[in-house]
Amino acid sequence: MVEKKIAVIADPYVAAFYRMLGFNTFRATGPEEARRILSDLLAREDIGLVFVAAEYYEGLGDEFLAMVQRKRPDLIVTVLPTPRERGKPMDVQKELLKALGMG
Repeated sequence: MVEKKIAVIADPYVAAFYRMLGFNTFRATGPEEARRILSDLLAREDIGLVFVAAEYYEGLGDEFLAMVQRKRPDLIVTVLPTPRERGKPMDVQKELLKALGMG
């Protein structure tokens, strides 16, 4: 079994912060670029969790996120609150069930 890694897709400033913490980071300048990066990450079996900066996450679109889920049901893509975007409460139980393939 491949050890899964965490990836962060964010603007250069937020990405630099998470890179210092040891995450795999990818710089994006907008939702379109975040979508392209996420599409590229689908081919990487070593990525298990992708945090997308909140200001880009909403722009990915529900259809695109559904396609990601169909192609890689083992990959969790979720929103990353940033200083410019207020976070929303996360349903941890729902995310855990999804990660375990039961939701």
